[in-house]
Amino acid sequence: MNKKGNKKRKIIHGDIKSANILLDENLNVKIADFGLSRLQPLNHTQSTIVTGTLVGTEMYWDPEYATSGQLKVESDVYSFGVVLFELLTGRLAYDPIYIKQNENGLAPIVRQNFEQGTLKDMVDPKLKEESDGYGFTLSKGPNKDSLHIFSKIGYQCLSEKQEKRPKLKVIIKELEKALKLQETHEDGLRISFEDIRLATRNFSMETIIGRGGFGSVYKGVIIHDKEPTPIAVKRLDKWHGQGEQEFLIEVEILFEYKHENIISFVGYCNEKDECISVFEYASFGSLDMHLNNPSLTWTKRLKIGIDVATGLDFLHGGGSAQASVIHRDIKSANILLTGDWRAKISDFGLSIITAIDDEMDFEFEEVGGTVGYIDPLYSMQGFLTRESDIYSLGVVLFRLCAEDSPCFMITMRMNI
Repeated sequence: MNKKGNKKRKIIHGDIKSANILLDENLNVKIADFGLSRLQPLNHTQSTIVTGTLVGTEMYWDPEYATSGQLKVESDVYSFGVVLFELLTGRLAYDPIYIKQNENGLAPIVRQNFEQGTLKDMVDPKLKEESDGYGFTLSKGPNKDSLHIFSKIGYQCLSEKQEKRPKLKVIIKELEKALKLQETHEDGLRISFEDIRLATRNFSMETIIGRGGFGSVYKGVIIHDKEPTPIAVKRLDKWHGQGEQEFLIEVEILFEYKHENIISFVGYCNEKDECISVFEYASFGSLDMHLNNPSLTWTKRLKIGIDVATGLDFLHGGGSAQASVIHRDIKSANILLTGDWRAKISDFGLSIITAIDDEMDFEFEEVGGTVGYIDPLYSMQGFLTRESDIYSLGVVLFRLCAEDSPCFMITMRMNI
């Protein structure tokens, strides 16, 4: 009811599409262009309006409306579903790339990919460069749970039958849920500088457990699930003047690449001109500290070798659709050990991210890595490949071989 007590008349827009959605300078959305809209009469009890000629834009047309001429609010829902997937793919419904596959454009291709479980392949590549509020890349696309909810409700909007499409209140609720999951996922990794300062006792010298080229690593304790939990805190030396790019790369990789043989990422801080990354604490430290440890039996050495190779295989894209990561600095000091001697690859500051099917070399004027572990071909010619990591792994494997162990021969250029 409006102020005069009159009932509001329902409006079917009839031409929902990206071109009719306007944005102001703050990206606030306004629906526009009501020239093709239909007002339902006040005494109209049915939700259907029969039109003599089709209205709207072809690639956004409700299929049932196109065949029957029956225009419903659900017709707007279908068109809105097309817009949702334009947002996800970064392409208009009538983009030539879709028309070549299907004359009806984006919608049928989305339905096919959703049903085949390959919709993630249609996500706009620019989303892989999405930055957080502090101005650096955090994720390689939407959070998995957020994307799932978005895709499912969007797919329901594109149902070919009007009766199977969700109500707008349901759509709004699901999209809000997807937004909350995305924001919670990213915000949950931000740790305040004050919390990190307290966890490390104001970065006390007594808590330092390592030093790198761009700063120090501290041991700290935070409260997680109401229990004190040890962490490792890598703090960039802001007076060094270098290392910020390495920090950003490492945060980006560890945010996305999660595996039992990759050091777990707890969070980050990028405030007060600080660049701090926080990881799980590996209680046994790095492998280089234990190469002469009598407790490091041959069986343990073999298991460590398998762990490192497995983690490297994951980074290189083995069995995954993710982009491939070339670590670029595999060495004993960058392999951390847990209390049960499980190995985890760490320190991704020099790493490179590349397409999984990219067989091209990366050419560098300055060779990165550690002397003694660097691939000779990379060192001499500056060409970095995934096989450069394999060479470094080979050095690590031979360092694992004690003088009294039945050391085995390995192929330095093996395919893991």
